[in-house]
Amino acid sequence: MASPDTPTLRDVAASAGVAVATVSYALNGKGRVDAATRARIREIADRIGYRANRSAQNLRSGRTATLGLMLPSPTELTPTRYLNFDWYGRMATAAAQAAFHADHALLLLPSTTDPNALRRFGLDGVLIINPMTDDPRADLVTKIGMPCVAVGPAHPTRFRCSISPDLTATTRTLLNHLTDRGATNILLLNPGMDSAWTRATTNAYLEWCRVRGAAPRVSDEPAPFPGADTVERDVAAAYATTRKALTSKNPPDAILSLVFGSAPAAARAALDLGLTIPGDVFIAQDRDEPALLTSAPPITAVDFFPAEQATIAVQTLLNLINGDTPATLSHSRSELRIRASTAPL
Repeated sequence: MASPDTPTLRDVAASAGVAVATVSYALNGKGRVDAATRARIREIADRIGYRANRSAQNLRSGRTATLGLMLPSPTELTPTRYLNFDWYGRMATAAAQAAFHADHALLLLPSTTDPNALRRFGLDGVLIINPMTDDPRADLVTKIGMPCVAVGPAHPTRFRCSISPDLTATTRTLLNHLTDRGATNILLLNPGMDSAWTRATTNAYLEWCRVRGAAPRVSDEPAPFPGADTVERDVAAAYATTRKALTSKNPPDAILSLVFGSAPAAARAALDLGLTIPGDVFIAQDRDEPALLTSAPPITAVDFFPAEQATIAVQTLLNLINGDTPATLSHSRSELRIRASTAPL
């Protein structure tokens, strides 16, 4: 219960010279209140210190003002291990900040396909980061009628909305950069995870090869690197795969990694063989991360601005929850970061 000194809705109405219902509509973003009046009411509410009773609002609306965030499927790595990657850590932090800015909480969820397990969190909606190609969680949120946004590429029949870079365009830009530098034999290091992101990037590479009339070289696609079920094994497998390719009868002159942390391992394999970078071989990675800046040499990659991507996804999810109809697919920003591993000598 409000204390006698706590400003009420009636106090805001009296100060603004309008009806209590008008104040309620203005502060809830509903009703036919013109923009100037809405702004004036909100300014008065802030000035006199009025704060809405969130519990009462939630009871009336049936909402909890809580969003959920799911990291990629734990069939590859545990959620805790995913957070060790700068990419996912930045996404989770940005999503939380965007939710807080909208006066919502954000829960980092265990990955589940149990509808009862998801219902018990009392969520208004959920974000799924980098879904798998046939992600069962898409069916889960559809089954329980929970608004959901995929953060990363996703099939429109499985996810109503997704926020993703244009991976076809960014992959083409990266491959064109390598060929402009003189590469003619590009090996793709594919982790073999059946993620929609990896699949989209790989398909873009295969289509680019088809158009160019080039022979594609994809490591162990679509099977995973042997034993690559942890970050350390992924990196070790990338090193071994690169070394094997570079000592083959047809060594590649460029390596493009789709695996976090693996481009530096590919560079180490080349250097251990006495090759020079970029003189003998170019090294690049699809997604940028801090480790690429400190690698020897620093490695070219595409900056996909994961924090911006997560922020847009939260805004899109809130629009869905409010009954709006956002675009099915929104492309987020990207920029090629050319570094010493592919730069002119």
